[in-house]
Amino acid sequence: MSEERRGPSVLLIVSLCVNAALIGLIAIAFLRGFPHPPREPKGAGLSPMALMRMVPAEEDKIAAIMDKHRAAIRELRQHALQARAELFGRISAAEFDRAAFEKALADVQAADTALESETMKATAESLEALTPAERESVAAQVRKPHGPWLRRMLRRH
Repeated sequence: MSEERRGPSVLLIVSLCVNAALIGLIAIAFLRGFPHPPREPKGAGLSPMALMRMVPAEEDKIAAIMDKHRAAIRELRQHALQARAELFGRISAAEFDRAAFEKALADVQAADTALESETMKATAESLEALTPAERESVAAQVRKPHGPWLRRMLRRH
């Protein structure tokens, strides 16, 4: 009786493995068929917080610079959130008013631009506080490939 059960269970395991492999291959083919989002330019996403991780010796200097900009960044972030809330309010309104929607969209863009500008000022001041060797180290760290290992594995060459 044990011999009869052994044959089908081995076949079942082999069948499951083949199915799992096929599903994986189909998923890879499917994911490769979609265009990948454009890569961010080198240095994109560079922030004072990232600089503090990259150059821990200068954490205090960068933290002081961030403290100087913290209130403005917080206020600008709040404006951006309010602008988005207004935009979503325009989208969900019973009557769609295109002019009001376009104004709300422009307000979101302006709020985002102001927030990004203030953040870039803090980043520039933080970079200015670093030595040339530290900036070189930051540049080398930013150039390193990073991201999920699966995305790198599935990337078209």
